[in-house]
Amino acid sequence: MDVIEALNSTLRFVLLTFPVILVASFVTSQLIKRGLMEKFGEHIKPLLKRLNLGEVTVSSVAVCFVSATAAYSILSQALREEVIDEREVIAASFINSFPAMLMHFYRFFIPFVIPILGWVGFIYAVLRLTVAVVKSLIGLAIARMWNVREKSEAKQDIKVGSFSTLEIVKNTLPVMVVTYFFVQLMLQSGIFSFNLSFLPLDPAVLSVAAIQLINQKASMVMCKSLLESGVLSFKWAIAALMLGNVVTFSTSYIKHSLPLHVSLFGRLGVKIVVLNGIASLVLDAIIIVGVILFL
Repeated sequence: MDVIEALNSTLRFVLLTFPVILVASFVTSQLIKRGLMEKFGEHIKPLLKRLNLGEVTVSSVAVCFVSATAAYSILSQALREEVIDEREVIAASFINSFPAMLMHFYRFFIPFVIPILGWVGFIYAVLRLTVAVVKSLIGLAIARMWNVREKSEAKQDIKVGSFSTLEIVKNTLPVMVVTYFFVQLMLQSGIFSFNLSFLPLDPAVLSVAAIQLINQKASMVMCKSLLESGVLSFKWAIAALMLGNVVTFSTSYIKHSLPLHVSLFGRLGVKIVVLNGIASLVLDAIIIVGVILFL
């Protein structure tokens, strides 16, 4: 294996890509520090009220644009005080899907995924947002079907957590360098040329998806390397990223969503996670099939 060539390829990749990530991260951090995202959350409330939702749900959804944890805390407190019932919590958890993903969009997709993957990253981000939008629409349908409405007041200050450009450098640059370098070595070794015809998907697709179990950023960098090397096509790169989202479903839900929801809602939290998880899996599977068949 040519280690020097792998190092040169890695250096070129970092020099071309990392400045874009820095600029995007800096712009995002300034938007947050100047309170623009907080103002957005406040301004969205009148629009949400037009959807005939209760005040608690409106407050939860508005806050979810900047903090999912705070949004669910609002629901938890209102449920304990018997201001809302379990059905409204379930409906609100679905409605919160889009604002929660939008928060993830400006914290992860804009400063990292799109600068690295370009159009592939943009389409992947749009597909992830599409799943979130559909889930939110399902939540609205549930709310209307159950006639979830209440007039109580739920006040909550919207606060956005810090977003440091320095943290982006510390957390991102090492992952980029190490992942890209080792992918170049793997390409030279021919690891992605193995005959795995018994599998329904290309081994490169499976590799990108599997890496997401370990590190999501590393998976994005690996996908970029395979794209540039011609191992992955545009279509299969998107399919691989979406498949990775499915692969990491159980891990992310068990590590993050389940503990949070159980701590806030008890047994209801398990139901919320299961219902939202099933909806996400079904929608992701539909999109993956659609990408493979029609893109």
